[in-house]
Amino acid sequence: MQDSRADAIVALATAPLAAERAVLRLSVPDMRQVAEAAQAHPSLRGLFAFDLAARGVIERSFDWADGLLVAVQLWNFPGPRSATGEDLLEFHLLGSLPIVRAFEAALLEVEGVRAAEPGEFTRRAFLSGVLDLTQAEAVQALVQSQDAAEALAAAALLTGALAGDLQVARDALTDAMVQIEAGLDFEEGDSQDLQPGEIEATLATAKEAIARGQAEEQGRSARTHGRFRIGLIGEPNAGKTALFRRLTGATAIVADEQGTTRDRLEAPWAHEGHEGPEWWLADGPGRSVEALDARDSAAQDRARHFDHFDLVLEVVDASDPHADLLACRMVATPCCVLFAKSDRPRAIADAVVRRAAERGSVLWISAEKDQGLDALRREVAAVADLQARDRRAAARASVRHQQALRRAAEAVDAAGKWDAVGGHQDLVAEELRNAMGAIAELVGEFTPEDLLDQLFSSFCVGK
Repeated sequence: MQDSRADAIVALATAPLAAERAVLRLSVPDMRQVAEAAQAHPSLRGLFAFDLAARGVIERSFDWADGLLVAVQLWNFPGPRSATGEDLLEFHLLGSLPIVRAFEAALLEVEGVRAAEPGEFTRRAFLSGVLDLTQAEAVQALVQSQDAAEALAAAALLTGALAGDLQVARDALTDAMVQIEAGLDFEEGDSQDLQPGEIEATLATAKEAIARGQAEEQGRSARTHGRFRIGLIGEPNAGKTALFRRLTGATAIVADEQGTTRDRLEAPWAHEGHEGPEWWLADGPGRSVEALDARDSAAQDRARHFDHFDLVLEVVDASDPHADLLACRMVATPCCVLFAKSDRPRAIADAVVRRAAERGSVLWISAEKDQGLDALRREVAAVADLQARDRRAAARASVRHQQALRRAAEAVDAAGKWDAVGGHQDLVAEELRNAMGAIAELVGEFTPEDLLDQLFSSFCVGK
């Protein structure tokens, strides 16, 4: 990672997809320098003509092409009260990718502005003291969270749940250290000598706070080692259940009548040769435009409520000339369209195939004839491996947290034992320093650069 914090950095903060709105983020120690340099760019002239020290939203325009002006909102966050601790601007504009890319390119042509590297915004927040290292790691965990439980755990870490416990522990340890050092400054037998157990309550406060942090981290770690969940979705009778039964070996009713599958079915899908969490395949009721009856309606509602997948396999009957893609899909979830029953004469409309390719990968399969299933396994493995790589970074952070908390807890226990015996204030002080050092390492006060490089390089650009 580049080590120049004097540069302005810019990156797209929203997904690089067509959308109603897009957000680009610009962070720099002194926005005035960028504002002056931007005056020389014909498309950006006048964009920064406002009070740079005033926090607020400013309406401006970007000269996209041949005098075509695009409305841009500038959300100004002067440092140090910003997400990075520096002067920060967010540009909110129409989410047309050609416009967004042209605007980003124009900003990158301004002297002193460069593209942000992965995690560089969060790294600047950490170096500016806006976030401690545990909170910086929580940004990544929140982005990579797979369900509500993971997101809530990451959000709690980001908002300072662990940091609060660590501060309570540090305050208690500091109080104990002050008392110990006061006694060490006097001759043995002086009235300042601590009596056995005199700092017991203070150490208990630190111990309880560290224990709360350990419990929080153990729970968060458990959530990052879950299953890789794959959802089968599609219209009724598309072939989802036949595929589910073939891949998992589970018993499921397969029939030509719509509405046969009423409840969600889940079972493991064996995947030899691939490390990582188990693959679990979920099959639910077909999503028809109208439910066949009250039970079918309830089943579809229940399926939608529990749809939290790592990968979606949208099954379409390739032998049905009227088959189509589902109108609603989970945009943020990777998707692969499977044209099932490919052993039968192909009747699916070409327009449906073209639109399927726009959603993601496309495979032609037959559960009955085992056609295309090896290619499907390879496709799923590629997505699972990519997500596992990202989640390993979060898992490493959790391991680091737990190791540091364990060292702190062990040092506090040792200090308590020496204190209970009495007459070993120098040993008590040494253990207190060990505990405080473990906490300081945890929040990033003594973190080597290579660890920071490893951490922030695993972030996505724009975070």
